[in-house]
Amino acid sequence: MVEITEVRIYKMENSGNLKAYATVTLDESYAVHGLKVLEGEKGLWVSMPATKSKKTGEFKDVFHPISPEAREGLVAAVLLKYGDDGVGEAS
Repeated sequence: MVEITEVRIYKMENSGNLKAYATVTLDESYAVHGLKVLEGEKGLWVSMPATKSKKTGEFKDVFHPISPEAREGLVAAVLLKYGDDGVGEAS
């Protein structure tokens, strides 16, 4: 399993349900930009980076965890950092 070595949070103000963007570094080797922290009816959740198809208008993830455990770890790290001060590395 890859290690999440850094999480950077870029908080948004006055952006409706979009609360922040996040960048995650994996194994001190790969950076994933464009994760979003959103607030929905059930609380905060994390959206993976996606692009919108010009033909169909559908969104397609350009990065996403394959296993439920990997997704849970990634989401937990982002939300933990968002709940802190939003600066620096994940604990």
